[in-house]
Amino acid sequence: MSNRKTIICIGDGMADLPIDELDGRTPLQAAQTPRLDEWVRGGMSGLVRTVPDGQYPGSDVANMGILGYDPRIFHTGRAPIEAAAMDIETPAGRIAFRCNLVSVKNDRMHDFTSGHISTDDAGEVLRELSEAFRDRGIDFHTGVSYRHIALMSDDLLEAECTPPHDIPGKEIDPFLPQGEGSVLLRELMAESRDILARSDINRRRRADGNTPVTMMWLWGQGRTPELEPFRNRNGIGGGIVTAVDIIRGIGKLAGLETPVVPGATGFIDTDYEAKMSAALDILERDDFVYIHIEAPDEAGHMGDVNLKIRAIEDFDLKIVGPVLDYARGNPNSRVLVLPDHPTPCAVRTHTADRVPCAVFGEGILPDESTAYDEESARRGSLRFDAPWDLLDFLLNH
Repeated sequence: MSNRKTIICIGDGMADLPIDELDGRTPLQAAQTPRLDEWVRGGMSGLVRTVPDGQYPGSDVANMGILGYDPRIFHTGRAPIEAAAMDIETPAGRIAFRCNLVSVKNDRMHDFTSGHISTDDAGEVLRELSEAFRDRGIDFHTGVSYRHIALMSDDLLEAECTPPHDIPGKEIDPFLPQGEGSVLLRELMAESRDILARSDINRRRRADGNTPVTMMWLWGQGRTPELEPFRNRNGIGGGIVTAVDIIRGIGKLAGLETPVVPGATGFIDTDYEAKMSAALDILERDDFVYIHIEAPDEAGHMGDVNLKIRAIEDFDLKIVGPVLDYARGNPNSRVLVLPDHPTPCAVRTHTADRVPCAVFGEGILPDESTAYDEESARRGSLRFDAPWDLLDFLLNH
């Protein structure tokens, strides 16, 4: 086991564009982030491209790259990674689809989270769908909140499917599945609207003032990828702390520890203390931990500027602060902070723009950076055209 401890902190989707209501600042610039700024002043900052040209700027692609795996080689689809997180085996002739529980109103994507539906309510919805589709060759598996898995025939592998979080407020018809296998997928998704219109769960949700689930949305299909163990590639092992199955799945496929943290929700109400405790537990046993916080991304998808600022400030206080405390108490440690991709509030989905990164710790000589945000990072000393080059710098510089 090496002596150095290495920590990567991901503020999912933190990066953004200048916003008029913030006087031309980004949420990162508007947020109070004294600990991120301290991190930058004590280390080096700059920009990194986390999404290779031609790749979709999803969290699966970006986080796979940050962990050192070129998605152009290893990425086979989002759903099989999430299936791995849930220990779902995919038999021969079957593939995994991501199954979102969404709310469509007036044929527009009203809410791709169905009001951040609870996992308990989602499980009831999936039981209704499973019963209705029992002769249609679909195996449903309950995930977290609105995010679930459906196993289906591999004849549907080549269908072109759109992530629902890419189309908030848009008419859904142009974004329904296209190409080979799409006819069946569109039929099933249309049938789900009829089934859920009669749902007892939705009657209760409406009565309680909650957003109803009106449709299942299938996308992200693929076969299970094979990743060389992280320890074999990098000489250190450890774990990933996240509330999100897509990140946990990459960790499992890479042979990293992936604890399920009670109270970790993937939203603004996540239990930050529990996540930090899980991260420190991993560092007691091993040398590497990857801490992923989803809330800024969710706020970006919602287009909620104030919520995104709050999510960034929570990340600064409750994750960056304790990590800095750890680094001060363990001077042989090295830490990295970055978003996996931008999720600008104005567009409400991911983009492939470069993101700010900052490295602090053993052997890192400070540059002239003074603040952590998109504009300041342009003046920093670091430039990486691929995220695996940033990982190599972090581990080996």
